[in-house]
Amino acid sequence: MLIEKLTVGPLEENCYLVGAEQTGRCAVVDPGAESGRIIAAIERRGLQPERILLTHGHVDHIAHCAHIAERFGLGVWIHAADLPYLERPQWPELEAFLKARPCPQPSGWLEEGVDVEVAGLVLRVLHTPGHTPGGVCLIDEASREILVGDTLFCRGVGRTDLPGGDAQALVRSIREKLFVLGGDYRLLPGHGPETGLDDERRDNPFVGVAVAAPQW
Repeated sequence: MLIEKLTVGPLEENCYLVGAEQTGRCAVVDPGAESGRIIAAIERRGLQPERILLTHGHVDHIAHCAHIAERFGLGVWIHAADLPYLERPQWPELEAFLKARPCPQPSGWLEEGVDVEVAGLVLRVLHTPGHTPGGVCLIDEASREILVGDTLFCRGVGRTDLPGGDAQALVRSIREKLFVLGGDYRLLPGHGPETGLDDERRDNPFVGVAVAAPQW
């Protein structure tokens, strides 16, 4: 699934180009900054972008959606519960710093139980609220890879102290949606290095099985 990872912007957000590489097509996941770099990577590889997918609606993941959408004529897909993040400013100073532009209205919704077929992939959607109400993870069973956004990090979890965050919901999402998946998966998070699902089940200090569940 993974074609290229680009770590962009001052908050070091991970934007991903994903697709079945032999098709020459891709989806752009979470274009949060530095759209020039993202566009250059797409063009360098000779890819044909088909859609923008958003794991959630925080500004550091959506700030350059408009730039990419306009350049390639793409639609944006997000979970409906995160639509309010697209419709009103979140942090004006950060948005100005990131050179953000208003994200286009979604062309479609990421819904649990409805697979996303894009760029030669079939992505299973898991609704994983907690970091935001509409956070999602996108699973490619063929490659055993999961785009986990800011739900789960390498030995960490997404913050829940921002508007819309819910610590108990995040723990439930991780334990009841991700940790119950059979076998190991490569995890592609919204910040920081990639990790593995087995590693996080065992060693994550916030939700791993080797420690007591956090008390919120």
